[in-house]
Amino acid sequence: MVTGANSSQPVLLDLRGSVCPGPTADTLAALKKLPPGGELAVVTDYPPARQTIPRMVEKRGCRCEISQDDGTVFRLEITKGGE
Repeated sequence: MVTGANSSQPVLLDLRGSVCPGPTADTLAALKKLPPGGELAVVTDYPPARQTIPRMVEKRGCRCEISQDDGTVFRLEITKGGE
């Protein structure tokens, strides 16, 4: 599920329950729609996404960090780099 963003809120992509290749593909698709400097928050419970999503977005010039993690569900905060 994607929820819209305004100037102070990131786009929220809730991918809980989604497995490969969903989280990576859905994150990339949402990122393509953002302008440079746009923010995307990805919430997922798919453990491999801890490595695959940060690696994928950083290769594209974006910043990524895990801002919340309860051991099962985690939130990735992504800022799109300039293109």
